[in-house]
Amino acid sequence: MNETINTIQCLRSIRRFSDKEISRKDIDRILDATLRTANSGGRQIYSVVVVDDKEILKDYFYNGNKALLFCIDYNRWFDCAERLGYSPVVGDIRGFIMGAIDASMASQTATLAAKAIGIDSLVTTSTFRKNLKNIYELLNLPEKNCFPVIGICLGYPKEEPEHLKGRIRKGVIHYGKYQRLAPEEIDEVIKEYDDPDNHFSTRTKEDYEKLGTKGYVDNYFKNWDGSFKIEEVIDCYETLQKTGFLDILKQKKLKLK
Repeated sequence: MNETINTIQCLRSIRRFSDKEISRKDIDRILDATLRTANSGGRQIYSVVVVDDKEILKDYFYNGNKALLFCIDYNRWFDCAERLGYSPVVGDIRGFIMGAIDASMASQTATLAAKAIGIDSLVTTSTFRKNLKNIYELLNLPEKNCFPVIGICLGYPKEEPEHLKGRIRKGVIHYGKYQRLAPEEIDEVIKEYDDPDNHFSTRTKEDYEKLGTKGYVDNYFKNWDGSFKIEEVIDCYETLQKTGFLDILKQKKLKLK
């Protein structure tokens, strides 16, 4: 198999990392590869914060040996504009989306680069689902025009996983045009999610029965979906307001119907 394809196929999420240190040299190799990621207009409207503080790693990054926090970030680009005498704004909602895409694509490149040199990872969005105010303070993130999107926990596994988690293909890949699944096809997808051989969950059939659910999907919607704390949602929204990314309609004097 092609070496690059093999690296992609071997990606796995690690939640228990060993104490083995990742060298500065390897972090720089990962970051150098990350910077080669395609981006919108060549602007690289994202920033990467390398996290090595043990307390922060414990609280936000699953005790990874190191972590990379990927943020939508227009500050560097806007500083260039102001230096040249311009008064920049994000523009419209597409600007926020483009920043999120740039940051997300760069984070995936980082996971691939890490895996290519034998370092495992875990992708987490807990960075904006937990106490956002703390993240901004701990990592000195600018309040305006910056928002943490994805965290990549890096490290060596404490023990080797016995298997790779499965992936769903039906309903994900569409040839020619988008096609909604028929009811019987949806049943097949649910069956795939629930199949213990696909390892979407560590729970057994007996575990789900004790929870009063039929399997992974049923349990997700019954016990997980909507189980978030409303305070965390408000925190996220208020933080977005401070960034200025939600001022777009006001800046352009637009009204939604």
